[in-house]
Amino acid sequence: MTTRRLLALNVGSSTLKGACYLLQAEGPGAQPRVVERSRAEIAVGADAQERLATLLEILSIPAPGPDVVVHRIVHGGDLRNASELDEDVLAKLDALVPFAPLHQPVALAFARAARLRWPQARQGVAFDTDFHVTLAPWSQRLPVPEAWDALGVRRYGFHGLAFASALRVVASQDAGILRSRAVFAHLGGGCSVCAVEDGRSRDTTMALTPLGGIPSPTRSGDLDPGALLYLLRHERLDAQAIEDGLSRTAGLAGIAGHGDMRVLLADPGPQAQLAVDLFAVQIAQSIAAMATGIGGLDHVVFSGGIGHRAPGLRARIIARLGWLGLALAPDDNDAGATRIDAASGPAIWNVAIDEERELAESALAWL
Repeated sequence: MTTRRLLALNVGSSTLKGACYLLQAEGPGAQPRVVERSRAEIAVGADAQERLATLLEILSIPAPGPDVVVHRIVHGGDLRNASELDEDVLAKLDALVPFAPLHQPVALAFARAARLRWPQARQGVAFDTDFHVTLAPWSQRLPVPEAWDALGVRRYGFHGLAFASALRVVASQDAGILRSRAVFAHLGGGCSVCAVEDGRSRDTTMALTPLGGIPSPTRSGDLDPGALLYLLRHERLDAQAIEDGLSRTAGLAGIAGHGDMRVLLADPGPQAQLAVDLFAVQIAQSIAAMATGIGGLDHVVFSGGIGHRAPGLRARIIARLGWLGLALAPDDNDAGATRIDAASGPAIWNVAIDEERELAESALAWL
């Protein structure tokens, strides 16, 4: 049996999640299987090399380090499929920084630091956008001038590793989801909803950047573009000020002063309840819109730190969708069970995702 050590690095805007796996193959030429070893989460920090050293110590990875390193990249643009990381790929990903300024620079800094730290390791990338390469043409094409489309202003979609993980979890219990119509709601630090038909993404709420779609704890989601023109022209805000506002102080925080869903759900104050109501209604509207695009609904899947851990929010969302035949089993929902529907309509799922495992599995395509 041959064994290699794989490190999956999932870099967010403020956190670094790492997981160490063993890739075990029964013999030469045999397909390896992924065996989990350990995982950790730390703050990103300013020094990527120092953070990698800390992560290595927590995960107890011995010298000379991992044999394989896989990096999560939020925006892959037109790049397709997980692949090995080289200078050409890095240059293409650098060019996409304006489309994901909160995530892309940090992830690329860690990718470069990992290449310097472990030159002996094979290094690869997996893209959140890759899950959405099957978007329907009417979803991918945005209603903008053709010249803008030629610049890459189109729908890419995000949270692909999260959606792939949620699909894997549900399919392990009900393979029928791979032959039916499902809507996934990933609700966390960033939030998006995705329509999946026969196991393939067909539509999703985020478009060119992770700022679009439904609101998030600190991100605006979709806005009337005229609002941005007003801020530029009449309030004399520059692009950086608008970007900071849309990314860091908008969304739930823009309404209630913060985006902590646990606190908001428990707060009877009018601003907190307004934020929760707006959030729940827009998610319900997006689920209905996604179902419209794929001609119906057989499954709804909740995931993400909020989607998986906030039964009260799930109940508010589903209460808006009773006309679609959706109904919760209250006790199962409150207990955080995996399947939480009342068995009288479409299936409703509540799943814990594992993006690091998806990263590890993606490496099997290029090793």
